[in-house]
Amino acid sequence: MKNKSFRHLWIGQAFANLGDIFYVVGLISLIYALTGSALYLSLLPFTTTIFRFFSSLLAPLIIDRFTLKRILVLSQLWKTILLIILGIYITNFNQAFAVVALIFIAMISLLDGVAAPVCAALTPQLVPKEELIRANGFLNVITQTIFVSGWPLGSVLLISTSSSFIIWMTVILYAVSTICTIKIEITEQTAETIHSSSRDSIKSGWVAIRKKPTIRTLISLDFITTLASSVWVAAVIYVYVEQNLKLGEQWWGYINTSYFIGMIVSGLLVIRFAKLLEKYICFFIIFGLFLSALLTMLFGANTNPAIALLLACLYGLPEQIRDVFYTKLIQDQASEKTLAKIYAVWGAVINLTFACSVLLLGYITETYGVKITFQFSSILIFIAFLYAIWKRKDFQGKEI
Repeated sequence: MKNKSFRHLWIGQAFANLGDIFYVVGLISLIYALTGSALYLSLLPFTTTIFRFFSSLLAPLIIDRFTLKRILVLSQLWKTILLIILGIYITNFNQAFAVVALIFIAMISLLDGVAAPVCAALTPQLVPKEELIRANGFLNVITQTIFVSGWPLGSVLLISTSSSFIIWMTVILYAVSTICTIKIEITEQTAETIHSSSRDSIKSGWVAIRKKPTIRTLISLDFITTLASSVWVAAVIYVYVEQNLKLGEQWWGYINTSYFIGMIVSGLLVIRFAKLLEKYICFFIIFGLFLSALLTMLFGANTNPAIALLLACLYGLPEQIRDVFYTKLIQDQASEKTLAKIYAVWGAVINLTFACSVLLLGYITETYGVKITFQFSSILIFIAFLYAIWKRKDFQGKEI
């Protein structure tokens, strides 16, 4: 945890994550001001998700040919360059801007799809094994804190300055992130001397997952719970606030904030009691799934605003603990580039699953009502709970 390179890693990623939020805030404002179209706005998350999916599929090609640090540095450097070009372009604001903005978002998403698994794979190289749970919990707390504070901060900056100013501020954040990434010192394998075919490189992550029962179980659980977790997206919660709570749309923001506060508190608990929690990983994963299913069911049936905030906060607790344990178990199963390829495959599966589940749960909400949507999600998580009980031995899988 006190390793300087780990410090450079989390600081660099913190600046990058904050920049990711700011540039989206700036582009949303610019695109809506130009087009006034909700369709263009909806294309932002769609473009991000779909291009991250394709990038994750192709990430093993890059991972086989370059060191992990070099991939991370080049990814962040090119994101900075792209934002500089975009910042220059918006000074000549014209009718083609909305399309150009989507092109830039697509290119940045391609870079993110490669950088995300690499960043996750670097952590075990920088932190001692006995500190991994604390380190993963710390990284999650930083990420969730930035997510909670970044959107309102970006909105305040947008009101007090301009979209162009926010884009250039993002350039600075990305530049700082690049510098921090360059300062990471790590001894890792150089680019592989045996050049596998492109097809073999792409397949390598899937092959590694097939050979690891623990990872197969974890990715199956994450697939099921991702289908269910889309119930917390804005489209569904807006309807929940209107139909169940019968309050104004600002309550979506309150519920969203409460959810992330729960995740932050959970991360802090993981950091504080890491050694104790590590002894009971299997129990906390299984019990956490049961608790998530129960809280989802209760939240969907609830009509009291105060209880809704409490349930949203409580839901964040098992979600965060489970995520930290998943990360720890995966890191125990593979090393260096293989780990990065596994994360790339995982990211591809989860991005595609999330995109499909948003459409599925949106359809269920519109057709049958928001209560049925939460009941459906609760059943999915309960299925994951039963599957985890069946596969519980995989949570003590053999380490590398």
